[in-house]
Amino acid sequence: MTDHFALFGEARRPWLDPERLKEKHFARSRAEPPGAELNEAFRVLSDPKLRLHHLLILEGADLAAGRPVPAAVADLFWNTGTILRETESWLHKNGNATSKLAHAILLPARTRLEEKLEKLEEELRANYETEIARLRQIDSDWKSTGPNELGKLIELSDSISYLTRLLERTKEGRFRLSVA
Repeated sequence: MTDHFALFGEARRPWLDPERLKEKHFARSRAEPPGAELNEAFRVLSDPKLRLHHLLILEGADLAAGRPVPAAVADLFWNTGTILRETESWLHKNGNATSKLAHAILLPARTRLEEKLEKLEEELRANYETEIARLRQIDSDWKSTGPNELGKLIELSDSISYLTRLLERTKEGRFRLSVA
């Protein structure tokens, strides 16, 4: 497996300064035509979720399925699932509506769903930012503890992955409502 950190001359760490990484990528791209490997390394290292996963693989962490959902996101699963099911139900009803009156009757429910989705997205974003702050904290301790913190890092990686996916699904739900 290619060590994307090594391609950029970076130490294996949970957090990298995005601006510094971007500057290194642009400098390398100006010096030589960027190849697929360099672009892939930049893509992975730029994304906290992908960077953590890559770091954990390089450090030999066991990332087999079956880990419990981190407590930081467990409740959000339930809330997100409920609102997304309501959204799917509304979209189904709206798709089956055959008259302008039927569509008009569904509009207030649509507005409530849009508000719920917006509030949910704000909550998910706030949780994501909290996890990114935790990531930075773990990174500040990384030099002294190093890979001894893999358990915490795996849980954090899972949280960030789940939050990213929940945010994507929420945005998709908002978009689908907006075009319905």
